[in-house]
Amino acid sequence: MKAKPFLYGFMTGGLAAGISILLAAPNSGKETRGKIKKNSRLVLEQLQTLKNNLLDLKSSALQATKEGRAQISTFLSEVKIALAVWEEEIRPQQQQIQREIFEMKETIEELEEQILDNSK
Repeated sequence: MKAKPFLYGFMTGGLAAGISILLAAPNSGKETRGKIKKNSRLVLEQLQTLKNNLLDLKSSALQATKEGRAQISTFLSEVKIALAVWEEEIRPQQQQIQREIFEMKETIEELEEQILDNSK
């Protein structure tokens, strides 16, 4: 949610509420003006507090983003290293399996030749 439209809506709502209070006020003008002055100060203080909280939130989000990037970068580096180590560890087994597959193919070819020779 964008802050400007929210604040404009908040201020417009406050203005509309103030006007409706003026029109339906049971108090005298002097009392009403005093209340409006007091309430306007309260609203301004609340807006300032809201602004400060939004700035703190923005700062926290930026900090979390920076920390998250650093953590992700570290994690990806560690994963790459782990994969490289794993590849090195399985290479002998991979080569052994490839040799066994090759030997099995040769054996199958020999058996096929023997079957063809026997059937003649």
